[in-house]
Amino acid sequence: MKKKPLNSIIVIILTLIAAGLVFAANKTEPLENNKFHAFPLELGEWKGHEISMSDYVYQGIETPYLFLRNYYSPRYDIPVNLSIVWFDDTNIAFHAPEACLGGFGDTVKEKTTANININGKNLEVGKLIVGQNHQQQQMVLYYFDVDGYHTTNQVDIRVHVLLKRLFFKRASASFVRFMVPITISEEDSIEILSEFLKTVYYVLPEYAYTENVLK
Repeated sequence: MKKKPLNSIIVIILTLIAAGLVFAANKTEPLENNKFHAFPLELGEWKGHEISMSDYVYQGIETPYLFLRNYYSPRYDIPVNLSIVWFDDTNIAFHAPEACLGGFGDTVKEKTTANININGKNLEVGKLIVGQNHQQQQMVLYYFDVDGYHTTNQVDIRVHVLLKRLFFKRASASFVRFMVPITISEEDSIEILSEFLKTVYYVLPEYAYTENVLK
């Protein structure tokens, strides 16, 4: 019975903290990421080109910080489609990856996870197989990156951003998606995506991590 007053105090404290963070977020100026759109079109052997998007796409995503590109490597016959979306801590509004693809008429055939080995470090990524009836299917890998914290869970993004704000630090988050048509096998598609993902993984911090954006 004695625990009830303590539990009530904890709830009150957490509520006050949450209210304070909401108030602070409303008073906080959005971050400007002047580096984002300078993300390289050349990444080692990979050469990319922009894919134009309509205004309604930017309106639906609710951020000007996004791009869609195809990157080509001389080692592969097909390009990797790369999409990166960036939000700062005043407006974390990511859509579920399958919802975005559904907007283009694709149906999710399979939703699982995959593990990518990056120099001995395991990176868990979301894995989707999508496609339309009687058309070639696509392999999709994706993850969210909150200043070096990687997750496939949208709730985790908000929790991690909240923790940074509790320590009076600004934060930002990126959604990184890779997609390639399945031409031979799922294994071959994952191999292509994994090779490109490893390249992007090391380049992304310079253009998306808060500490670099604030420089």
